[in-house]
Amino acid sequence: MKAEITIVSLAVAWILGLGANLALALPVANGQGDYTGLLARQRGNRQVNWVVVDSDSQGLNCRMAQRFRSISVDGVDAPDELFAKNKHNVSQWPVVTTFRRGERLEAVTGNNANQIMIADSNGKPWLPISTDKGNCFVRANSRFVKPVRENPTTLKPLE
Repeated sequence: MKAEITIVSLAVAWILGLGANLALALPVANGQGDYTGLLARQRGNRQVNWVVVDSDSQGLNCRMAQRFRSISVDGVDAPDELFAKNKHNVSQWPVVTTFRRGERLEAVTGNNANQIMIADSNGKPWLPISTDKGNCFVRANSRFVKPVRENPTTLKPLE
């Protein structure tokens, strides 16, 4: 009986440990540095906390088309047109704000813990960021941003 309890305890500990490691897993960039895995919009697949790593002295541009500026990317009023894959030339949208290297960013996520991301006309991923000027998009590429390890329950940064 004691051996059975020990085996069950070890199994539970292993499962909980595995679950914790999965919950703490950070998005991984592909060979081009793009965080394309986040385009899947799977429930529970989200990364809220990011940090700017762009070395450009002018900062990292955050862009939003004029026609989408009054909407919240995660709101019910967000038009389907915004999420049309490979439609927008986001790199040509006006710059709403810029972020400096080392600045922390908060990505906009959906109500079902979905990552919100759009693919531009070249298939490149763009991540929506929450700012005091509304939502805007930054390139979801490891040359510009990196995910920050976060608590899977509170979503507070752990670093």
